[in-house]
Amino acid sequence: MKNLIILMALITSSPGIIFNFGTQNHTETWRIVNDGVMGGLSTSSITENKNTVLFKGETSLENNGGFASIRTLIEKGSLKNCKTMTIRFKSSSTDRTFGLSLKTSQRYYVPYHKFTFKPKSGDWEVLKVNISEFKHYRISEIIGDNMPLDVLPEVFNIALIVSDSKAGAFDIEIDYIKFE
Repeated sequence: MKNLIILMALITSSPGIIFNFGTQNHTETWRIVNDGVMGGLSTSSITENKNTVLFKGETSLENNGGFASIRTLIEKGSLKNCKTMTIRFKSSSTDRTFGLSLKTSQRYYVPYHKFTFKPKSGDWEVLKVNISEFKHYRISEIIGDNMPLDVLPEVFNIALIVSDSKAGAFDIEIDYIKFE
């Protein structure tokens, strides 16, 4: 029992979050949210592999659509001491732009912060960025400057999204996402 208490103290006192994907790594907390919530026709799926998760689908611009995402909830305050985000991924969709977004409100129209990136090749890539490089967005439009770190304690939702105003297939396989 004493060892369990010490282990729990170490887990809760360590800053940040690591999402280490795959069939052994609790991918079930992530859910799909596509533009169908607003009438769009985009489709997507999540496939768990041994050590990764594959997010793929097709975005459609019909019916004012154009986005597909996977999202998870986190405990408020989990990111309060974080400075960087690192993602290890591969994608054959080098013509697509993906984004990682951090939300502090349930309402879709309330601004959020997002960092966008394009895969360079079909090989594994590691992208590490300062969280302060996340931009202020409202409904896929940049509306402000870089993310102030003082809003991190309010983040409760993390999403991986493709919303680049393009119709067509996309795929991205993720090994891990770390906030440190």
